Amino acid sequence: MTITSRDRVKRTILFITSALFVGGVALAFKFGLSPAAQDARHLFSILGISYFLAWGAYALLSHIPRDEIRSQFVLLTLSLGAALLLAEVPVWLNLIDYRKTFGNASFLSWERPNYLPDRELLALPRPGATVKTMFGRGNIGEGICLPVRPAEPFDVKYDKNGFRNEPDLTEAEVAVIGDSYVESPMLPGSALATTRLAELSRGAVANLGQSGYGPQQELVVLKRYALSLHPKWIVWVFYEGNDLVDAQHYEERVSFLNGTWNSMNRAWDRSFTLNSLMALARWAHGCMPNQRVAGNYGLIDGGDGREERVYFLDHSSSIAPTAQELEALQTTATALGEAYELARSQGAGFMVAFAPTKFRVYRDIVRFDGNAQGDLKWWVLNDLPERLHRLVADISPDIRYVDLTPALSAAAKTTPLVFIPDDTHWTADGHRVVAETLHHALTYTGQESLVRDESRTPVKAGGTVDLAQGAMMVRNKDGTIRYWSASANELYGWDKKNALGKVSHQLLHTIFPVSLEQIEGELLAKGFWEGRLIHERRDGTKITVFSRWELQQDAGSKDQSITIVEINKKPPV
Repeated sequence: MTITSRDRVKRTILFITSALFVGGVALAFKFGLSPAAQDARHLFSILGISYFLAWGAYALLSHIPRDEIRSQFVLLTLSLGAALLLAEVPVWLNLIDYRKTFGNASFLSWERPNYLPDRELLALPRPGATVKTMFGRGNIGEGICLPVRPAEPFDVKYDKNGFRNEPDLTEAEVAVIGDSYVESPMLPGSALATTRLAELSRGAVANLGQSGYGPQQELVVLKRYALSLHPKWIVWVFYEGNDLVDAQHYEERVSFLNGTWNSMNRAWDRSFTLNSLMALARWAHGCMPNQRVAGNYGLIDGGDGREERVYFLDHSSSIAPTAQELEALQTTATALGEAYELARSQGAGFMVAFAPTKFRVYRDIVRFDGNAQGDLKWWVLNDLPERLHRLVADISPDIRYVDLTPALSAAAKTTPLVFIPDDTHWTADGHRVVAETLHHALTYTGQESLVRDESRTPVKAGGTVDLAQGAMMVRNKDGTIRYWSASANELYGWDKKNALGKVSHQLLHTIFPVSLEQIEGELLAKGFWEGRLIHERRDGTKITVFSRWELQQDAGSKDQSITIVEINKKPPV
């Protein structure tokens, strides 16, 4: 068969036209989408235009009669429509949610797979749901496109109320309220702090944590779910990384949810069309790393002489809180105050636990390399733990307060990792440390209660706070007294003038139950110490006291800048 010059021209035109068409579609597909929004409607428009362009090119360049081409177009278009219709029918019958099939997670919490919208909580996991999970990359790792780690799959199970408890609980000794640090969907149930706390306390502990919750939602959780369990203790975990942000935006999110309530969980949101387009758009863009975050890491000893990177995301932008943060802190205090009153009305104790950011824990532990530290040199630590402590004490001296920072920092020096390297959350070891710290804070050594929680009132040197139930002093690590309360004057006979500037152990001729070095080691590791001491009054008589010491500054500071609040109380007769 002889190929004529006319045929060669036609083939050349066909090749050039096809190349231009394919290249044009590829360019539109690659650069015409919004990476941030993964705009499915935009992609649908591109695919629709491409479909008609392809048929137009086919009709223009083909020798097939136009009537036959029209028949082919109608038949193929109807076939594609019928196939799409069959894929959508199960959605209309509520048999399938393609968001879950394609792994599409909305930025709106109530639109995520397995979540239900709630007018107060915004979103709650579907009761009784079981989520197959394989945690191969953390939230920071997702943002900067780190390689996915090998991971073992596990089930994340939710109880009848949508919380991580196995089995359903009708009563609990302790109810722990918080956000994703308590829920921890990236770890199996056996590793959670609440599970470990239950093992330590030998009683039921309810995990009432929920990812994305802030103070207002956590108050709702206390009202709806915690009180009905009749707990002896309610523990409220405050995470400094985003709880204030959540408090700021809660009303806005509630307003948005209520404004769109009738459109929640629409068939379109669950459809094959929308979700397949979103998945395709995500595949087209690939992972786009956040360059600003990519360099924010430090180095630690990973064992076997190798160094391991620990990435950071959350941090304070300034030492002094902004006006918005102060307002959010007051909103938090209001929620805590109402929570305390509700707990007290049922005879339950109330404790607030401060959960620090990863940077606060690792700041003095990791090594920062000049090329790798990103903007870490501008990061600072604010005084949020102390501010929250003061707010809690202002609500009531009966509220217990524990800062988890010292215990996590101490463990980070000896434990391989207490935070996931490419994530903002705790590892299984971190959960263990938190459980041990909470257990110690909830229970006293010995049979008697050492001191009431008036001892948790934070005091600045030179302050005027006085506690009727205990003798308080504020001192340096070496024992130099900087504050001496009126109750201490009454208990020991030494007035403020004679006590300030003296070393407490020498002034009171302290007899310790164990070596002072051992006590100070526990203090630095856990942030507090409790036990019996023997002191000598000014008149020479000896008394036995229950003593509690609390660190009021970071344990990584130089020794003489560490502030210790010590409260001593005579045992009950």
